[in-house]
Amino acid sequence: MKPPRWPVIAVSGGLALLVLGLFRFGLNPWQQFTREEEIVVAVAAVKQEPRPVVLRLSGELQPSAEVDVVSRLAGKLTEVKFKTGDSVTAGAVVATVYSGGLSERARVVEAGLNATRTQLQEREQQAATADKQLAHDKELYRQDLIARRDVEQAEIRAATARAELELARAHLAQEEAMLSQARQLQQLAHIVAPVSGLVVGALSAGAPVTEARAILAIAQIDKLKLIGEAPAVYKSLIRDGMTAQVSPRELPARARLGKVLRLDSGAAADKIQLEISVDNRDRALAIGNAVDVALTLAHQELLLTIPRSALQSLADQHFVYLVLDGRAVRRAVKLADESADPVAIGDGLNAGDRVIAERLSKITEGVRVRPATTAK
Repeated sequence: MKPPRWPVIAVSGGLALLVLGLFRFGLNPWQQFTREEEIVVAVAAVKQEPRPVVLRLSGELQPSAEVDVVSRLAGKLTEVKFKTGDSVTAGAVVATVYSGGLSERARVVEAGLNATRTQLQEREQQAATADKQLAHDKELYRQDLIARRDVEQAEIRAATARAELELARAHLAQEEAMLSQARQLQQLAHIVAPVSGLVVGALSAGAPVTEARAILAIAQIDKLKLIGEAPAVYKSLIRDGMTAQVSPRELPARARLGKVLRLDSGAAADKIQLEISVDNRDRALAIGNAVDVALTLAHQELLLTIPRSALQSLADQHFVYLVLDGRAVRRAVKLADESADPVAIGDGLNAGDRVIAERLSKITEGVRVRPATTAK
């Protein structure tokens, strides 16, 4: 008995219908299973554009200057009112110095002054007595009760007493001046800050000090600076007083203008050393802040550019997707300037390359793509 033929007929009929359906939609049966999906993308050509030369420096901010606070007296620190990291204003008392020699000198002068004051009182009394005796003797002489010689002796005694009184007064004035000087020197024991700023170093109480030893160091932070290097080829284009954009790395939106001071020494032969100063009276910046500086020169160069929308970034790495042989190919690039749109590319592309400018979220390495219209 032969097996039934209807199962074979049914399978053959089903395959025939499937084939007819595939042809109906314009595909060969094998293409339906092997053809990859194409993503239609907008592409942009890599162009060359003239751009101003922008020198970029990075580093940490430093104080514009540091001022050492010293004592004009030798002695020992009895008090230090500020510690490293504290802010201090000009004129504030920052420390106190005890000078044993000065204190002893003031004590001796004051004791001598008191003795001179006592002596002056005695001289004043003696002069008054001598003048009174002279007046009395003159009256007796007028009455012919004493000789002329007695009056002359009384005049000599009165003159002597007045001279001794004037001498005592001069001596008193001298010792008062000495005491005033000693007290003024004692005022120097209170050390004041000559400038406002940030304390970056300080001695401890009890430390010995001399006129040559700094008690505190104050960093002036109303103005900060960055030291960096630029290629010497641009030396003729850099001038003192040029403005530069200084951007805190953590808060680039708070960029501010700085001033350029050109320093020729201290750099390699192919470099020029620069100092960029930035106003910090609002104290928004701090010593040690990492900053990026952009200095735009009056000179242009040709740079490769792409639309910002074509640039992809991941963990400080930048890349684009090229269209090569109908596929997306990832290419790492280095940026020359990303402050504008189009973005300037420093390395990784050539003029005329085509980069994918849209729908990048759907693009992966090697996927088939089909350019639509070229993005402007």
